[in-house]
Amino acid sequence: MDPNVSLRDYQIADLAYYIANPKCMNLSDPGTGKTPSVVVMQWHLWANEKAGTVWSQPKSLLKKNKDEIHRFTHFEDDEVVIVDGTPKKVRKLLASDRAKVFLMGFDRFALSWRELPDFVRAHHIDEFHMGFGGDGSRRTQELYLSDRKMKWFLPMTGTLVNGKLSSAYPAIKMIEPRYYGTYHAFMNYHGVYDIDNKLVGWKNHGKLAAIFSRHAIRRTFDQVYGPEAKVVLTEVVDMHPRQRDLYDEFKEKAVLELEKFYVDGTQPGVAFIRARQIMEHPQCFPDLTEPGKFVDIIDGMPGKEERLEIHITDHVRTGKPLVIFAALVPQQESIGRLAAKLGMRTAVINGKTSAKERAAIDEALRSGELNCLVCSPRVAAVGFNWQFCGGVEVPHVIFASLDFLDTTFLQAYRRLMRDKRQSPLLITILEYAASLDQRLFEIIKVKSEDAHKVDPTRPELNFSKYYEEMDDELV
Repeated sequence: MDPNVSLRDYQIADLAYYIANPKCMNLSDPGTGKTPSVVVMQWHLWANEKAGTVWSQPKSLLKKNKDEIHRFTHFEDDEVVIVDGTPKKVRKLLASDRAKVFLMGFDRFALSWRELPDFVRAHHIDEFHMGFGGDGSRRTQELYLSDRKMKWFLPMTGTLVNGKLSSAYPAIKMIEPRYYGTYHAFMNYHGVYDIDNKLVGWKNHGKLAAIFSRHAIRRTFDQVYGPEAKVVLTEVVDMHPRQRDLYDEFKEKAVLELEKFYVDGTQPGVAFIRARQIMEHPQCFPDLTEPGKFVDIIDGMPGKEERLEIHITDHVRTGKPLVIFAALVPQQESIGRLAAKLGMRTAVINGKTSAKERAAIDEALRSGELNCLVCSPRVAAVGFNWQFCGGVEVPHVIFASLDFLDTTFLQAYRRLMRDKRQSPLLITILEYAASLDQRLFEIIKVKSEDAHKVDPTRPELNFSKYYEEMDDELV
């Protein structure tokens, strides 16, 4: 245990809440300090109840959370075990004579919870929404079954309502199944359906709000540190002329004739994917005749990268660090090459980056060895602390593209707001004029409004500046 650390007053209050409520939730914002009170709870359970804990979480957090346990508690190194590896190694780790706390990924928990020692009667879950956000998944069904072993249950997430109200159901079922009885009953009560029985919206938000208020702690960033010091700016960007021609033709005709192949947009899902590829990485468009290869269909730089070149060049001039988020892998890699070419010490983190590589890049950025990171916002949504780069506060984050979830945006930029900031964080969002970006931003807006109705501390997000400019012209 580090003698120089201690729980803050509100974290002590959180710990008291866990002790008084064996099954409860911590729904506090990222960066507000959920972990210290949770690891001290693990020490309390062993010291006073002789109950061990299994702590499931994204694998990228395993080492960090083990370090946090040792920082805030008296557990010895071999009493905190990361369960990972071959089946033989996993069995050996689970049978350890000394282990009191078992850390593991979500899939490992689903596979191995039955093999945990009988004294393990507490289940803590970090970033719950990433592991158990859907009722029908195998992981979630195993979570339900594991309840027979567990007296204590504590999920941690700032985004339990993760794009849809149904993402909250698994945690509620674990805490008090009588609220709804079944997932079907939950959907009947909260879902809005059209004449074809297709889910089109949500209702009865107030019941979820009441359940959360009864069974959860929530500390907002504003409550802990004061109002978030941030400025959000949307920049409307024009496509490259050739890019615009291809995009408009594809939108109008649902088919695009290129030099080597046709791009078919007659199926809605495929059309959306191809339209985004034309928007976000036309210079790395999939070669439909040779899977795994790419072709440049515009012979130039897409509009967003032209705008990024201006921003990156400014950071090269000032020497200030920069984080760029992009939703699509070819776009991430292309932006990474651009930033490196312009002189930034750059790395890319996405779904292809191993846990070991992520940890090394994370350390390199925080130490200042790197000063530019290009990252998938979904991958960045857990654990990382990128507020400082080599002792310098990162002043600027750019979203070149977004996914469909309001929570992904919130979690991503809050990687740079892990404590009270010395200066406001500039958040730049790039938006193509007259494009799918407007539809994407509208989806995010609706999801954030649903979350706000359940939890008024969740912000309503309205990014599109293109619509605002159109309205001004009409007036």
